[in-house]
Amino acid sequence: MKHFTMREFACKHCGRLPENGMSEVLLQKLDALREMLGVPIYVTSGYRCPYHNAVVGGVPNSQHVLGTGADIICNGVSFTKFRNAVEKLDFDGVGLYYYDGFIHVDCRDGGKSPNEYRW
Repeated sequence: MKHFTMREFACKHCGRLPENGMSEVLLQKLDALREMLGVPIYVTSGYRCPYHNAVVGGVPNSQHVLGTGADIICNGVSFTKFRNAVEKLDFDGVGLYYYDGFIHVDCRDGGKSPNEYRW
């Protein structure tokens, strides 16, 4: 990883990471996104232990619990530019949260289902 540290992905409740680590495909795509945009990207939610996921209202099978998803923000570019860059990188899951200013990205299928899961 060139632009991120594992600390950025650690659970906000327990400080841990998933047993098998974060998805390498997810990390590679996030680095590519940072390169493409040329500005920092911040992980607001990476891994979530099951307890923390339940507390924040996440679904039981959340990609965050599996280490394959992250919620990210990007200051310095428009949300439209941010969204377009995310879509070009073919994450499997993309959730657009316009009003909250963040995007959920995941690689639930290891990057083999480009933009398949959208909301």
